[in-house]
Amino acid sequence: MNAAEFHEKAKLLKPDQQLPAKRYWVGVLFHHVVPDDILQEIDFLWIKAHSKITIQTIHNEYSKKYPSVSIVLKLWDEISSPTATLAHLNFYNDNVIILRAIEPSSMDNRDRVRMPLQPVNRQLISESSTVSADVAKPLPHPLSDCSLPFEGQSIKREPSASKTASPHENPKRLQPTTFQSTGRLQPFITAPASHTLNLDGPYSGGNIRTSTTPLSNRVDLATSSSSMKAEKEVDYPTPIQKNTDTEYKDEDEDGDAPMKDTSPDEVSYQPEEKMLKTEHLQKLMADTTPEKLEAGVQKAKAFLDALRLRLLDHVNDSEDARQWITMVENLQRLDAYKRTVVGVVGNTGAGKSSVINALLDEERLVPTNCMRACTAVVTEMSWNNSKDEHSKYRAEIEFISREDWERELGTLLRDLLDSNGQVSRECTDPDSEAGIAWAKFKAVYPQKTKEMLANTNVKSLMKDLTVLNVLGTTKKIFESQPGLFYKRLQRYVDSKEKNTRNEKKRDKKDKKQMEYWPLIKVVKIYTKSAALSTGAVIVDLPGVHDSNAARAAVAQGYMKQCTGLWIVAPINRAVDDKAAKSLLGESFKRQLKYDGTYSNVTFICSKTDDISITEAIDSLGLDEEVSKFEDQNQQLQHQIKQLQEEVNNLRDSKDIYKDLYEQADDDIELWQTIQDDVEDGKKVYAPKKKAEKRKRNSSKEKQRKKRNWSDSDESDSCSETNSSTEEVSQEALKDREPLTKDQVRDKIEELKAAKKNARRQRVGLDEKIKTTQTKIDALKQNQAAVRAEINAICIAGRNEYSKGAIQQDFAAGIKELDQENAIEEDEMNFNPDEDIRDYDQVARSLPVFCVSSRAYQKLCGRLKKDEPVPGFKTVKETEIPQLQAHCKKLTEAGRAQSCRSYLNSLSQLLNSLILWSSKDGTSLKLSDADKQKESHYLRKKLEELEKDLENAVTTCVNDIKDNIAENIYDKYDVAVEEAMRNALPTANGWGAHRDSGGLHFMTYKATVRRSGTYSGKSGPRDFNAELNEPITKHLATGWERAFQRRLPHALQNYTTASGNRLRSFHQAVEARARLHGASTVSLNMLANQLQVYEQIFANLAVAMVGIITEQQREANRSFTPVIAAAMSAVYTYASNESGAGMFVRIKNAMANHVERERHQMFNRATETVKACLVSMCRDVEEQMSNKTDEIFQQMRKDYMTTIGGAHLPQGTIIPKAERVVKDILNVLNTADGMFKEVLEGSVEDLLDENRTRGEHPAKDDDEDSNTQSANEDAEETADDTASIAKSSPATNTSARRGDAFETPSRDETPTDFDNASESASRG
Repeated sequence: MNAAEFHEKAKLLKPDQQLPAKRYWVGVLFHHVVPDDILQEIDFLWIKAHSKITIQTIHNEYSKKYPSVSIVLKLWDEISSPTATLAHLNFYNDNVIILRAIEPSSMDNRDRVRMPLQPVNRQLISESSTVSADVAKPLPHPLSDCSLPFEGQSIKREPSASKTASPHENPKRLQPTTFQSTGRLQPFITAPASHTLNLDGPYSGGNIRTSTTPLSNRVDLATSSSSMKAEKEVDYPTPIQKNTDTEYKDEDEDGDAPMKDTSPDEVSYQPEEKMLKTEHLQKLMADTTPEKLEAGVQKAKAFLDALRLRLLDHVNDSEDARQWITMVENLQRLDAYKRTVVGVVGNTGAGKSSVINALLDEERLVPTNCMRACTAVVTEMSWNNSKDEHSKYRAEIEFISREDWERELGTLLRDLLDSNGQVSRECTDPDSEAGIAWAKFKAVYPQKTKEMLANTNVKSLMKDLTVLNVLGTTKKIFESQPGLFYKRLQRYVDSKEKNTRNEKKRDKKDKKQMEYWPLIKVVKIYTKSAALSTGAVIVDLPGVHDSNAARAAVAQGYMKQCTGLWIVAPINRAVDDKAAKSLLGESFKRQLKYDGTYSNVTFICSKTDDISITEAIDSLGLDEEVSKFEDQNQQLQHQIKQLQEEVNNLRDSKDIYKDLYEQADDDIELWQTIQDDVEDGKKVYAPKKKAEKRKRNSSKEKQRKKRNWSDSDESDSCSETNSSTEEVSQEALKDREPLTKDQVRDKIEELKAAKKNARRQRVGLDEKIKTTQTKIDALKQNQAAVRAEINAICIAGRNEYSKGAIQQDFAAGIKELDQENAIEEDEMNFNPDEDIRDYDQVARSLPVFCVSSRAYQKLCGRLKKDEPVPGFKTVKETEIPQLQAHCKKLTEAGRAQSCRSYLNSLSQLLNSLILWSSKDGTSLKLSDADKQKESHYLRKKLEELEKDLENAVTTCVNDIKDNIAENIYDKYDVAVEEAMRNALPTANGWGAHRDSGGLHFMTYKATVRRSGTYSGKSGPRDFNAELNEPITKHLATGWERAFQRRLPHALQNYTTASGNRLRSFHQAVEARARLHGASTVSLNMLANQLQVYEQIFANLAVAMVGIITEQQREANRSFTPVIAAAMSAVYTYASNESGAGMFVRIKNAMANHVERERHQMFNRATETVKACLVSMCRDVEEQMSNKTDEIFQQMRKDYMTTIGGAHLPQGTIIPKAERVVKDILNVLNTADGMFKEVLEGSVEDLLDENRTRGEHPAKDDDEDSNTQSANEDAEETADDTASIAKSSPATNTSARRGDAFETPSRDETPTDFDNASESASRG
């Protein structure tokens, strides 16, 4: 393709919009698009601009779209001057300027030495010029369409050239340029300015002046003829040789310059090579947002799937395709996600379950247990990947094996039965060993009575089929609702000891059923909690001293995996008991130091709503802060008291009117009877007034009110009468007048009025009471708000104080442990005034959360039966949301590292594929013999590199071994001697008097029955760890120094050394390749690939740190098992001992055994750990060597393909097996666009996309518990397989080609520059 063809092809793709006067379309071909591949409008950056806009402005607009890409703008093959305007470059008179954006790294030497094309009107014009004043337009470049002649050539016109050629047809090409031996053009001689050249054809319309500036400054085609490549149909610019004596003359009347064809056999250019880029992938790997990195991994997986399908299409055409498929599949098998295990520990009653439920945003999900040590089971909670609506909540309950239960039965029987073979009386104590054993027997064997257990044995118990059917199995539960899920889960993990009275009555009628909780090994819960969505795995660790060895091993296994450790304690105990300093015990803190996880501890103070206001104000000095609220509270209390007294008075008045109402009602009834008698003609008399009855509980005020009301009545009225007319003696009626009808009627009307008034008064009093009570309620609400403010101040003050105190206590505990270890290591040089580490930083780095689970649940609308929790107005004040955010953040580092490692491996694969697919078998422009020589040189350098990389691995591993020996092995002798010296006193201390720290006999016996490990009322005891404690104390500091500082430093040195060796190799090879004309673009791609390999070495070092951490945690736990094995014989003897004096015999046997074994067992323990560490070094060396060799082999392939892989003689046509790579290039061309979408997308959009797909970084390694869902997944997989099988090149090309590979749309409104003003380019 020549300049005119390129212009015409691009012109057809310009936006379909009308241009006003003096406006131009400027199309800039994107730097990553090859001219031969342009197909659509979006291959260009289209700009609508004024004719006065300069090239520099166009360059600036392009840079806004690609700020990280350095480019130059070319007019076809010529660098344009930054000051040139669009009007000066309008050679085709169509107001369309087509430019190419070229990266400097892709320009060869010929491009680098060219000077920019200068517009004609900016060149210096000689004053003696006699040509027309009309300014001609500058000469277009490359001058394939019209070129200038050499010195000695006359300018002639071919008569028909200008008259028959269309405006966009190519004029005839010139003869090739003759070069000097130096490979440079001969210097030009400045010609008089009067020399002009008139051209017709597409450039007619003006005279072109020759400049006094040599054209060599504008067009320098200097290049070695040996590096030229013959290529058909390429036009070449020819410089003008100036003649100082002669004017250019036309040989015909039209004055056309002669045009001659260029022979392609004499001289040619090598086309500019373009290489695919992975810039957006590189930018994505530099991003620190885990969500974007994870979205990038999802895109990468989709790309790899499509790439693999495309490679499968060519597996029969190319042997290389099979190798690439293997590499793609290896990358697909890599796991880009990493579990972050967080262990949660705390004593009974610390509120762990409540905290975890609140963390998961569930009212009740984590199972609760009625018992203590007997129900301690590890519970793991992680993200639920199931998309089944019926499996939103899943659980897997794993039961212990038959062997584990058989061993535990033997221990339980010994705990339950006394020395006489009868059930121990202590079985009624649920906290005793016998009580715990009896609870387990009742649960698993509900039909067995105590008498039956006394006459049974382990063998007969193991024959129970109901139990055997459970052992070694896994029960799966799945539900759509949390309530149903919780009930089903509780059926397995909870005890029926908590049943209500009604349930117990019902159970008596029903047959007792087996309970499962003693047989559970571990419970795994899967839920869609937001706190777990980023890959966190929360593990409730009840302890590692379980009586069941299987559960204890599970707990130990999780402890080794823990990335973080959360310690939960009630806030009142956390501060008062110095929990951060002493809660876990010295051995636990020392284990944290060995594991290197003390810096990953998080402290959680629970139950912050449980607070005494008076104590908090006094102890925290909050009087000033709460004084204002206390005054308000007292004022409100006084107002409430006054109103309450008013209400009481109103109620008393109401009671009086109630009595009067009832009295009036009775009187009316009596007088109506009298009225009936009057009407019947009888003589009637007024009822005699009786004495007033006084209620005992009536107040004086109440009696006074009632009396005043009664006195207001007429004297002949009665307050209380019998229900019938009394019989009055004749004597009593002598002095009395009989009543008339009118008198009776008047009296009845009076009583009715009194009754009505009493009723009216009662209604009025009710309204007053209601109004006053409303005021009291409002005041009480205000008072509750004031008290809540006081609570909030006290809670916040205690939280703040507790956080600081716990941080300081934790740092003090670490300091004490460091000083203790320093004394053990070198007491003579120990200086207590010198801090081993920055303990202030240790304190500051400890995250502390003071949480209220109850308040959080209530504010979230749960716990509907509970009262509101005072002191909390928002969920943020409960600090549960902060704990949830902390849980998510713990996963960020691991997620980012895993994703970057995955994407870096993809980058390495892409770069290798690009290098492979971009070569045509003619890397170096040398003869076959020279190529063989250069290939031999490259192989030699590769062999040197291989040896250097092997030496780097050997040096690193030797450094690791030396550091371990210096910090650990060399301290063995002193540590073992100290352990042997303390062994016998330690063993004797177990059986000493309790006042001297000894154990109770039952605790002693329970401990030896469990191989020296037991957790009872007095706390956990481990005889084996106590014997080994001098060794662990003496080695702790050196162990931490080796594995937390020295070994990571050695691996960092390995990364640096490997990188230096890679760069040295590349520099040597690159320098030699450039001398022989190797492609600059390919060399740059190799340089980029070198950075990828360096990152792979860095990732390898990180991976080795992970392997070392995992294996050293296993090794530092190997001391105690060796001690336990050495002590097993005496433990067995002590367990079987019975009868009078057995405690003395047990203690004597223990002392004798320790005295006899102490010389050997400690040496065996240290040698066992040494063997573990030696094995660790061997594994590290093997994995490093294998990975290094893998990297080297891929590097070798890259360099041999790019530089030393020219196996074909020059001019040989590329075979079909190599030409298929063009199809692969089409796939590779879409890769970087995918990652551009990720970079430009928002985090929220990416999260929404993941939620829509149901994808989460937390990978669920377990199968879906829902059988139906599993079958559906299998059917979907089968359908997918069938659909792939049905795809064919003819019918389903888009599917086989990977529809995921869509070029990012750049179809946007072009930039409009109006009146020479610059606007932002949208591209």
